[in-house]
Amino acid sequence: MANLGGRFHTIGRTGTWQVRAINSVSDGDKRHWPGKPTYRPSGEERYLIILGNSWAKKDGIDKAQPGVQFYIDQLPNGYALFEMDQPGGSGNVYKRLFGHPSGRYYDSIPRFEPHFLWLMSEMQGQCDCVLCSKGTPRPPAQRTRKIPDASLLPSQRRYAIRDAGSESSSRSESAVGRAGGTSTRPQRQIKAAGAPFATDERGNEDVYKLLVNRLYKARDSRKGIEDDIQEPNHMDWRATHDYGGYGENVTKIHLTSVELQHSFIPRVGELVLWIPNFLHEHSLMVDENSEYKYYSFSQECFHGHPDWRAGVIAEVPSAKTANGPIDFTDIQSLPKKNTSLNTAGFRVETFPDPNDEVDKSASKQYRYVPLRNIRPLSHWHMLLRGIPRDRWHASIKNALTCMTSMSLLEKFWFSGEWPNAHIRCKGIFLGPELIIVGDTVRIRPESSASGAPKRCTDVMIVDQIRLNLLNIDAEYTLPDSGHLASSYTITLKGRGYTLDIHRSYEIQAQGTDAMRTEIPAAVPLAEVKTVFNSVGAADYGHWYHLHDPTKRYEISHDMVLGRMHEAGAVQLWTGQLQTQEALDKKLAPKLDFDVYAIEAARRFATQNDMRLEAAPDTEIRWYLGDHRADALDLEIFNGQKIGRYEETRDKATQEQWRNQLKLLNGQSVTPDMFKYTSFTEITLPGTRGRKPGSKVINGKVIRPGQPGYDGAGTEDQVKPLGTPKHKQYSQLAGAALVSTDEDEEGEDEGEDESDADADVATSELGVDNYYSAPEDRTGSAEPSGGSTWTNKPKPLLTKTEIMSGIEPADFDDYYSSEESWLEAPMPFARGGTEESDGGDYRPEPEPQSQEKY
Repeated sequence: MANLGGRFHTIGRTGTWQVRAINSVSDGDKRHWPGKPTYRPSGEERYLIILGNSWAKKDGIDKAQPGVQFYIDQLPNGYALFEMDQPGGSGNVYKRLFGHPSGRYYDSIPRFEPHFLWLMSEMQGQCDCVLCSKGTPRPPAQRTRKIPDASLLPSQRRYAIRDAGSESSSRSESAVGRAGGTSTRPQRQIKAAGAPFATDERGNEDVYKLLVNRLYKARDSRKGIEDDIQEPNHMDWRATHDYGGYGENVTKIHLTSVELQHSFIPRVGELVLWIPNFLHEHSLMVDENSEYKYYSFSQECFHGHPDWRAGVIAEVPSAKTANGPIDFTDIQSLPKKNTSLNTAGFRVETFPDPNDEVDKSASKQYRYVPLRNIRPLSHWHMLLRGIPRDRWHASIKNALTCMTSMSLLEKFWFSGEWPNAHIRCKGIFLGPELIIVGDTVRIRPESSASGAPKRCTDVMIVDQIRLNLLNIDAEYTLPDSGHLASSYTITLKGRGYTLDIHRSYEIQAQGTDAMRTEIPAAVPLAEVKTVFNSVGAADYGHWYHLHDPTKRYEISHDMVLGRMHEAGAVQLWTGQLQTQEALDKKLAPKLDFDVYAIEAARRFATQNDMRLEAAPDTEIRWYLGDHRADALDLEIFNGQKIGRYEETRDKATQEQWRNQLKLLNGQSVTPDMFKYTSFTEITLPGTRGRKPGSKVINGKVIRPGQPGYDGAGTEDQVKPLGTPKHKQYSQLAGAALVSTDEDEEGEDEGEDESDADADVATSELGVDNYYSAPEDRTGSAEPSGGSTWTNKPKPLLTKTEIMSGIEPADFDDYYSSEESWLEAPMPFARGGTEESDGGDYRPEPEPQSQEKY
């Protein structure tokens, strides 16, 4: 193990390790390795460990040797791992495995794992990896070039051919001499009509590459280009946007609802700290040691620390109309709600390990909890104070590992002037929080000369969130290019304010040596209430302009600490409203109460997130994901597989979706579209009417397979009857859909009939008979001698006569029918489980209700 310690960082350090020698079978090709200096060799230790454990698990060796970690001695021959720096100088790198016969590369271990296991099986069967399923690209077909007769060409053209043939180069042969050969000119890529300019790895249209190409074509223009970002041929985009009269803008509705609510309310996709089981009749208070514990007002004492764990918000309260909006009282107490927690609470799912690509089962541990059980993840330092580190739930470390993960939300606008451009977004997931346009964010203070952090005093109201594309080269406009620009930056732009009068732009403009003749005026209270969305922004103190009010302030994403929450919420969280003494002092809330926790968590994430390269202790690096699921590496969200773990998003399904969208967009499709089969229709329970082949014998319905069915003649079969004609008037309204005495007598004659046919007395016309039967009706429903039933006028009954024949049994028969599920109230689509607090869904069958709704 000593030798392993010098070669590896993880293998051989702790625990028991066993090496497995790989098979010699390989299809790798070194000719597909990238050149320098763009790429450089990268460490393969992580690949060796994960592939070794996967191979051992497939062969069943892991069960025979529990507790042993496996790794392979090397990658298959012809394969090698390389890395390249990400644009922008962030210090992050792209790791890619080269060597596949197709010439493409693997960008993650799960993508290469199926191919590796296929190689270890000595290439038995077909490989299901993403590169083999796409097929090896073939060179373009070479067509015979026909050279026209030189005598038929204009004189200038003839001279050109003669000159070309006289050159002493590799083209010394004459054009006629090459007749029947192949063309030496590069083949042009021929695309079908309506084919997209560029596609991603799943075949979806890459609209960003198209916009960059348009910008390149307009490079000589003074105005550049500006256009909306729409993806009408992408199913994910169409599912959340309205386009062409179809669909609904779900994203816009969601962001609007988020903008109108308080800043302290958790949002979908955010990482939080939460308590699965909150002690009854207790509150979360701060004791004399500044530790957060349960407190009982009835017993007037503290009762220990809560069991904190980290999770991701999967659902937010949906019954806002019935319960009202969430307010400050929900932070510390349980206001009365009209619905259960599965519609009045938050669904929080335990956060799995982002470094573990195999086990994501922690997401299945969820619960619906009220707001008092939830706190922002940035409060981890003060909430966990006094709890030993070994008692922390594993999910807390998992969540802190993603403190430097980010992803952009709702890219909607593209504009630029060559060679720069920017993409505007409506939101960004920055670490644990979601920040949208209109939020007020806290700006990270710069460290002092001594290294001590300064007090946080600056904020910014976000007007724009931008992804900047800098120094776009011509090569990045090609469809097969893997980048859009040479470098990328993410910035937030808006209006800046500060609590420090010395940082006011008026004083900063005067300089340090200038004589300050007057003190700058604070922002008027009316303006503070107008520009700040957060309630109680004036409670923080007097605000001053951080810059010229006629201009805008722009900062990079790493300067953002998080949202500025309402002053009342911060006071409740920090315990400033806990005692009467604190209330009398009227202490103003602080903006930097969690700055240390945020900075420490970002350094922890840089050192522990295996998707980032190793960095010095003082450096902070960021991971940019394509979406939130990618940034958090989630497999299951709200009970569904998402992202790269979703198995239904195969190549065939993606192609089917695109063809269906083409039909919605009015485009023509190929005949291959009709090879897809439609989903089978769902058969609902409780089919009306008798089973086919049923017979009526002596007033009883005999079904196929029941005793006495074979002895009955074919003339006894029930014949389908026509649709009855509606009368001019009906007694159903006066009788309130109840039976009469005559119906009860008819039911007594056939009381031994099966329950399914005795639920409701049915007339010969196939209509539920809730009114009085004809006086000449006999006990048998069988027509005799081929005669047909005739509708005779029924005697009119008074309301007293009808109601006198009602008994409770009539209601039991009616509401126990097979069709009673149609009359039952619609259940909530959103439900919990037996483990969820207040959930209304139970897996076991419930007894059918016999009450009248």
